Amino acid sequence: MSASTDPVYHSTVTTPDGDQVAKAPLTPADDQRDKIILAKPPEVIPVLFIPGIMGSNLKKKNGSVAWRPPNLDARGAADAIAQLFEYLFKSTIKRAKELNTEEAQIDPRGPIDAGSSALNENILRARRWGTVLRSSYHPFMGKLQNHLNNLSRFIPAAGKAEWQGWAAGDGQDEPTQWGAPQGAALTPEEFKHAANYQFDVWAGGYNWLQGNRDSGEAIRDYIEQVILPFYNEGKAVEVQGGGEQPNRIQRAKPVRPLAEKVIVVTHSMGGLVSRSLTEIHCCDKVLGVVHGVQPATGAPDTYKRMRAGADGIAQLFLGRNAADLTAILTQAQGGMELLPTADYNGGRPWLKARDQAAPPGEDWGDGLSLPLNGDPYEDIYKSDKWYGLVPKNNEKLMNPAGTAENEGAGSGGDMSGGRNPRGPLEDLIDKVKQFHDDIRGKYKAPTYVFYGAQGARDPEKDKGGLFADKNRFSFGQVVWEGRGGGQIQANAAIADDDQNGEIELTNGVKLRIAKADAPGDGTVPWQSGIAPEDKSGVEMVFSHGHQGRSCEHNQKFGYDHQDAYNDERALYATLYAIVKIAQSAQWHKKKESQ
Repeated sequence: MSASTDPVYHSTVTTPDGDQVAKAPLTPADDQRDKIILAKPPEVIPVLFIPGIMGSNLKKKNGSVAWRPPNLDARGAADAIAQLFEYLFKSTIKRAKELNTEEAQIDPRGPIDAGSSALNENILRARRWGTVLRSSYHPFMGKLQNHLNNLSRFIPAAGKAEWQGWAAGDGQDEPTQWGAPQGAALTPEEFKHAANYQFDVWAGGYNWLQGNRDSGEAIRDYIEQVILPFYNEGKAVEVQGGGEQPNRIQRAKPVRPLAEKVIVVTHSMGGLVSRSLTEIHCCDKVLGVVHGVQPATGAPDTYKRMRAGADGIAQLFLGRNAADLTAILTQAQGGMELLPTADYNGGRPWLKARDQAAPPGEDWGDGLSLPLNGDPYEDIYKSDKWYGLVPKNNEKLMNPAGTAENEGAGSGGDMSGGRNPRGPLEDLIDKVKQFHDDIRGKYKAPTYVFYGAQGARDPEKDKGGLFADKNRFSFGQVVWEGRGGGQIQANAAIADDDQNGEIELTNGVKLRIAKADAPGDGTVPWQSGIAPEDKSGVEMVFSHGHQGRSCEHNQKFGYDHQDAYNDERALYATLYAIVKIAQSAQWHKKKESQ
């Protein structure tokens, strides 16, 4: 008989199909030690990550790539540079044709970064990780997969579980140390309850060109027809990857449901998709939601981009000028739904004109503090005035039908095909308004939120490197500024427009869009990020950045909107929220059906 009486422990490993198995080799008959398999629980809480606008890979119906966002990290540097040159010489017409809502489909063939997930590419591709931007999302998703499944470890000598990894480190902190206004640290009982489940991270790429109402419906079908049946019915999941053979995973059909609901984690516009999922389509398969940097009530930056293009290097990929953005967004309802809602910043005006010679804070002009009475749809988005979203001079930039007869037109050419473009634009704005109305102030209970609240860099707290951003201001309002005093009038026309934010009116007044001045993440201002704070169903809101809540882990410079999930503050807020949300999961207690 073996001299040792200590039990033998065997840990499980993940199979290519995602099952947990353990190898327990046979031992001699005289070895009477206990053989114990440290198995993960069979019950699962799927975690579905929904990315922001332009964060999903798209292809055309013929299979060619329509949109593959550049991975701006060391691994994707060569590809990003190649794309930079490609976009640099791509005409507005070609960009608009490639990003045609009716032609676009989700593309699962994007690159995969397994990171710290400890899972192979077959599993991750089958879970649709290839549908979302690798550099912005995969490192975070890998950490989520790892931390949530390593909350505790059974210690034989002590006869009990002990916390490990994140649960033993940052997970012991109170949320007030990470930007929340109040709240207690997670308890041992809460960790223990969450550890009853295996957490599997899935990706939910979507066609961000279509309306978020439609994307919410597509995500509902994905949850109810793909994710949950995979665990509960033994239904196979097949996703086409980069090779000829699809990536396929399948588990044996269980005797009882192993995954009843999912937890949804969102980035940016993904939050609007999620609210469509739960509040419009009433999906009851969602246990709770975590929103990251969501433009909850829209972002004035969308208006700014429609009139002036994106900023910095992003303009080469997202749109160099008004021609690029107008051509794309006027045929992409999802993007237009990022415009400020009627209740943005409490309905206060956010589009203004300012005389640089006037005292600070004084607006000037006739009716140039908009919207009036909280109606941006009529006052701004449908208006053909010089300050409108698409002024009369820019009507020629719209291409709602994607007609082929204008293939030879250059940037800024007439893409309307001879039709009156304002009719389709007004119909689109009506749909945007209806969507805004349908989700206004509505959130799935429980919901957790985090947002960026960074303004200028504080050199005393975070010096940054040679190429560090000086600030992280966002457009809390859009201000056309110039000199001219009372000469400016709302009914003046545009005499000249460089499509990058500088115009001259027919009365001689020259105006330019002033720089952003609201704390945020460079895209979403704090006014929109904090908007869910007092709404029903919202449990906690984390504010990150120097202008956010002062706390131990908020001393470093605020994060950029696109890369928010690569920040440790976003990771803490998400993990804390998921453990909290998991407390309402009870299917691990259900007995096997007879």
